Amino acid sequence: MAKANKVIVKTPHEALGVPTKEANAQGLKATKQVINMLRDQAYLPTCRLEEEVVMIKQETRAIVDRALELGDGDLAIGTVRAFEAGVVDVPFAPSRFNAGKILPARDNEGAVRFLNWGNLPFTEEIRDFHREKIAVRARAENRDATFQMVIDDIYAIGKGMMVGRPR
Repeated sequence: MAKANKVIVKTPHEALGVPTKEANAQGLKATKQVINMLRDQAYLPTCRLEEEVVMIKQETRAIVDRALELGDGDLAIGTVRAFEAGVVDVPFAPSRFNAGKILPARDNEGAVRFLNWGNLPFTEEIRDFHREKIAVRARAENRDATFQMVIDDIYAIGKGMMVGRPR
């Protein structure tokens, strides 16, 4: 993201001695993947970064407020009830206690957005924000915003990319 033209790769093995050739190869492979994944990423101008901070705070406040409401003011009880109600949800979580109804997709700049927010207690303003960000990507890729974006983004990581764009 800093547009560096040189990277020095280290391994955890160097804390104890000379790394093996396998450890060096593993470090190079991991570094290459991260560089490739961040290739299309850029720092947001200050006003855009601030917009993201405001939205994350609104999303967090909506979830915490609903959890407090579900727990009658007790956050511990509310958190358990919020998981049960899907108010707290994690995409692709292996826990049977997780609703698993939300679907993330990347926007055109690689930020994670909600394609489906399940039972998250988001305002229409928050939902519209995510819809529009994903719509921008859909228009740029000349396709509809569908579950296929989610699949493409999952496979993209394995290919060393952040956003799964159709070819």
